[in-house]
Amino acid sequence: MKMMMMISQLRKVTTLTSSFHSHHYNPHFEFFVRDRCKSGNLGIEEAKDLFDKAIQMRPSPSIHLFTQLLGAICKLRQYSTVITMFKAMESKGIRPNLVTFSTLINCFCQMVKLDLGFAVVGNIFKSGFEPNIVIFTTLLKGLFKENRVKDAMKLFNKITEIGYTCTDVTYGTMIDGFCKTGNVDQAIKLFKDMEKGNCKPNIVIYNAIIDGLFKDNQIPKAQNLFEEMICKGVAPNVITYNSIIRGVCSLGMWKDAECYVNKMVNSGVSPDIVTFNIVIDALCKDGRTEKAQTLLELMPTRSVSPDVVTYNSLIDGLCNSGQWEEATKLFNEMIGRGISPDVHTFSILIDAMCKEGMVKKAHELFDLMIERGVEPNTITYNALMDGYCLHNRMEEAAKMFHSMVVRGFEPDVISYNILINGYCKAKKLDEAMQIFEDMRSNELTPVAITYNSLIDGLCKVRRVATAQELFKEMQAQGAIPNAYTYNSLLDGLFTNGSYVEAMKLF
Repeated sequence: MKMMMMISQLRKVTTLTSSFHSHHYNPHFEFFVRDRCKSGNLGIEEAKDLFDKAIQMRPSPSIHLFTQLLGAICKLRQYSTVITMFKAMESKGIRPNLVTFSTLINCFCQMVKLDLGFAVVGNIFKSGFEPNIVIFTTLLKGLFKENRVKDAMKLFNKITEIGYTCTDVTYGTMIDGFCKTGNVDQAIKLFKDMEKGNCKPNIVIYNAIIDGLFKDNQIPKAQNLFEEMICKGVAPNVITYNSIIRGVCSLGMWKDAECYVNKMVNSGVSPDIVTFNIVIDALCKDGRTEKAQTLLELMPTRSVSPDVVTYNSLIDGLCNSGQWEEATKLFNEMIGRGISPDVHTFSILIDAMCKEGMVKKAHELFDLMIERGVEPNTITYNALMDGYCLHNRMEEAAKMFHSMVVRGFEPDVISYNILINGYCKAKKLDEAMQIFEDMRSNELTPVAITYNSLIDGLCKVRRVATAQELFKEMQAQGAIPNAYTYNSLLDGLFTNGSYVEAMKLF
């Protein structure tokens, strides 16, 4: 039945658009475009086709038609397409209005090309318009997106000085921007200024500050603000509760978490998938996997279906607590429920299997991952390389490293450390030193673990002089030697009979 309705709708669209093939202006075309833009199911190809028809019509349709189309395409995140279309309109002499300019600025902000957005403001003045608060709010959002906090503050102060009335969206943009860039105290200051004025904080603003306070570890302030918003008649929503539950869970404040969940349910706010995922993940990180699994079973009773994030948290928790068989059962369960494992799911299991010494099974899972069309990442390759290194299978580890590079993945410091440590443990120091040189030539900075592996390995094969050179280099590069570094070097020097050199380390 649904399919028949879709076919009918497609036929209707095809019939209507075919009647607009003429380049002559058709008043019905504007209504059709307006309806398609409002429909919510306008695709990019259809939008482009409508734009091409509109731009060829004579006389030209009103600017409102073009603005609606550009707005719809912007919502599809096809920002470069909007810019191309705007240029085409200019070449045809179609004069933009303030909304058209606003859409263009939004596109530049989303593309992190804010300087071009400010250039459009210049064109607004040249065209005889004056930017409105919506345009300035968009620019403020763009400045925060580029982490230009001081510039955002300057612009905000400027627009208030010259008499623009800031809306709750403008205040919300500033407060959210401050919180996301770690400037929570600035957000609170603006929040208090807002309370003194005519524009009162809404739920979106409270949510941004509560979330920001928790992330800034200002727990009592966040909890007080939560109570304050209720007293002022602003009802918390699921986003508010999720922020506060995430905050208390991350600190292991389980009684508080339970209290907020109960408050949430009693106030008629239903926990969503995010709520369950927050609590399940926190429980798993705290080693309370049994309780987390109970929550998984409870989810259907609240009409919430688990997703890949839910299963990833549980599988990771079970693997970290040594329950890899239980984790494998959950993996099979999620596939059985039609939930596709992602790269994180596979990486978690591959790493756990490697640590349990089941490298063959881990590689089979790696093959299944590729077979299912899931692209491995650096973490996946590192886990398998580590598994092979732990079993002194350096040839296979090197093959994995090579495969990773061939497939276009950049090895990170951890990738190199795994191979260096593996070669050192296998007493293949020439290979280890070669990997160390490759690491530096690829502009990756060795860390303390890198030097420790090499110093220990060199000392064990009595290449103490090279180990001493590396020890000096380590200090010069700012990597701080630890007890392991000194023990390895001392052991090497004493074994080599270099007692005077050893005593100099004390």
